[in-house]
Amino acid sequence: MDETSLLNGLIAGDKRAFSMLFSAYWKELYAYVIRIIKDKEESVDIVQDAFTSLWQQREQLHEVKSLKGYIFAMVHHKAIRFIKSSIRHRDYVVAMAAYFPDPHHSLEAEIDAHDLAAFINAEIAKLPPKMREVFLLSRNERLSYKEIAVKLSIAENTVRKQVSFSIKYLRMKINKAYFSVGAALFVLIRALLS
Repeated sequence: MDETSLLNGLIAGDKRAFSMLFSAYWKELYAYVIRIIKDKEESVDIVQDAFTSLWQQREQLHEVKSLKGYIFAMVHHKAIRFIKSSIRHRDYVVAMAAYFPDPHHSLEAEIDAHDLAAFINAEIAKLPPKMREVFLLSRNERLSYKEIAVKLSIAENTVRKQVSFSIKYLRMKINKAYFSVGAALFVLIRALLS
């Protein structure tokens, strides 16, 4: 099957065409992603996620001229998003190390990180269902506002507002519960919510 036939089959929901597409591009996409992020497991996840997204968005592919180019661009963006997320995590760890240079005065001495994570998860669970879903797609799945809007069939501005409200709500709840920790908590919250 040529690329045009694969694309038309994919748009029509043909699972055989999707399987052929997967077989045709899997190894090449994996090799491309691993060169970018240097992590085997995450590379597998990114490529699988790209194929999942491709299947979910198949009915919107009518304007695609090159299926190969489209899916390579998709994995490229997902790999870059992964790198940015990793950098944010690394910056958080560096900030915590700078704030607590004395090994006897660790973050654990100030606050039990496990309790804080449980508290945050409990507060996230209290968000309205749709808002919680939007927030988790943004933070856990690392989807962009546009991707969330497409996935949930809602306006991108709605996604932006719901994520913003969720962050403000969580900051308020955490500040009320852990106000005595001060600046250390602010750095931790900022890292967790960014």
